[in-house]
Amino acid sequence: MPGVSKRLETQHVNLHYVDYGQPGSRGLVMLHGGGANTHWYDFIGPTLSQHCHALALDLRGHGDSTPVEPPLYTYDAYMDDIRALLQAEQLQRPVLMGHSMGGMLMVRYTSANVHDIGALIICDARPVYGEEDQERLHRTAQRPGREYKTKEAYVAHFRIRPDGLRAAPDVHRYIAECSCKQLPHGTWVHKIDRRTYAQRQMIDTLPLYTKITCPVLFLWAEHSRVSVGMIQQLRAACPHAEIAPVADSGHHLTLDQPQQTIRLVQDFLQRHQLIS
Repeated sequence: MPGVSKRLETQHVNLHYVDYGQPGSRGLVMLHGGGANTHWYDFIGPTLSQHCHALALDLRGHGDSTPVEPPLYTYDAYMDDIRALLQAEQLQRPVLMGHSMGGMLMVRYTSANVHDIGALIICDARPVYGEEDQERLHRTAQRPGREYKTKEAYVAHFRIRPDGLRAAPDVHRYIAECSCKQLPHGTWVHKIDRRTYAQRQMIDTLPLYTKITCPVLFLWAEHSRVSVGMIQQLRAACPHAEIAPVADSGHHLTLDQPQQTIRLVQDFLQRHQLIS
């Protein structure tokens, strides 16, 4: 696995994160989407660590971070996870980067800490998460997760949602192998506490964008569920936000187009003199 796996004990959870290297330089904290994990950044983290102290966090109940008992998966709780990592690594005015739900969370964190964040990078995150989205995830929480007799069976049935991948099959397999765990009785399941879905709520980040003063980059996948109308709303809320299309990519752009993502991120950070 690229990077060094680390753990951070907090009041409610034992968090897992990956440190891709370059401590002492500008911090870059990367956050996955719902149901995903740190490994969504394994194809860009090592290269970005040549210029930044690059870190990727598993939110509570996701990846290799522990579940919370009793369940506590509110947006406020996720803010605590982000804050705990920034404090533990003593990051000053870091760059925050988030994909999908992770992007929404980074918008929320930045808007509440406008003087403490150096820049914000959003990867194909819709600005509004509505009632229909909330209800769909609440239904998901009510269904038991599927168990597989072997790791190979899990990998064979693994599908990335939404929209799958445009990346090579070996990338899909890598993510599948990093996204499962074996239960004590021997079966294999997805690395998530499904109760996280039950506490997902509607969120409108557009009012939050209006508060953000640091440089903002929005990476917009060519084959995205983020519509032109949504981009127009985002521009109106945050006129200084830079919109960068990611060609030939679906929603999971760090996997579909890692080299293009790296180039766009590096150019943005250099343009704002956040890295040399």
